Amino acid sequence: MALFYDVTKSAGSKQLSGLVRVSEKLGQALSDRLGGELVPVVWHQRRRTFHELDSRTSVDMSPAHHFLTPEVFSSENRPGFYEALSQSGVISAAVFHDAIPYLFPEITWPKSVARHPLYMRNIAGLDCVFSVSGSSQGDLEAFWSEIGVTNRPNLSTITLGANFFDRADSGWTHAPGTMPSIVNVGIIEPRKNQLELLEIACRLWDAGNRFELHFVGRINPHFGKPIAKAIRRAKKAGYAVYLHSKQSDAMLLELYSKAHFTVFNSITEGFGLPVVESLWLGIPCVMRKLPSLDSFVDEISLVSVDSEETLSAKMSEWLSHSNRLARAAEVAVSRSMPTWDRTVDPILEWKAGR
Repeated sequence: MALFYDVTKSAGSKQLSGLVRVSEKLGQALSDRLGGELVPVVWHQRRRTFHELDSRTSVDMSPAHHFLTPEVFSSENRPGFYEALSQSGVISAAVFHDAIPYLFPEITWPKSVARHPLYMRNIAGLDCVFSVSGSSQGDLEAFWSEIGVTNRPNLSTITLGANFFDRADSGWTHAPGTMPSIVNVGIIEPRKNQLELLEIACRLWDAGNRFELHFVGRINPHFGKPIAKAIRRAKKAGYAVYLHSKQSDAMLLELYSKAHFTVFNSITEGFGLPVVESLWLGIPCVMRKLPSLDSFVDEISLVSVDSEETLSAKMSEWLSHSNRLARAAEVAVSRSMPTWDRTVDPILEWKAGR
């Protein structure tokens, strides 16, 4: 029987956001395993029906089918959506990414802050919720307890894949140059903490360290402009810092091919895809402590720090001691990382009724 897969937002998106990445990679992995049983669908707001991607033909869902949405929206964003699912009797599930807009409203886009509590309440009415980490699941359960939700869906976790790119592809090799290069990936906004990293980098440059720092991510229209201006001011002042706000996978891979290590000092995450993607390519990473990625930390290839001082110290160490960085790279290359074909195992078990 079919698994209907919601691509309403991601199918038309031109942004390379984490949510789009998850939607695309999850959909591809499900398609590889299910073939024609996976049916991408979009929600037609005016008709208040689901139809197949690139088709005006409505789909008929029944209790014999399954439905999965990896997208984030509330019943106010899509009037009639949840009612249509309920009326069809389809076995429904959602991928839950994080509770960040609810827990950190001061550093989150206002539209997300306004949407998120109702969204988290809405998905409590589905049959199953797959969280992208144990910490995200815990935040969701805590929210439900806070608002008094007692009739809850089945809960499970999935581990997102690191393999956004095939390492065996002959068109890409990791070949860092003589000038150390550091890459930071993430939307330009306060939550990703780029200003902290920029300040650390400026101190290291002023102390005589030679390296390049590349920020990669679109600029948050509400919060990001002051951060982007600070990065550009630093570049104008002569620091080797670069902002790549119109990113593509090809451009990102070009930067990764020359990267000596990556930094991910985000304040909070549902998971943290750039970290595991960096390790997948054999590039060591130093990150701010994130509960969602605790199981990946090995203190050699992925170092978890808890303050600006310890982040600065680790960056300085890797810049100054090439042998330690080389050892970290060796460990990163040899690590076994999660892949998208395994990410979907819990979803397929749910579909099979196990």
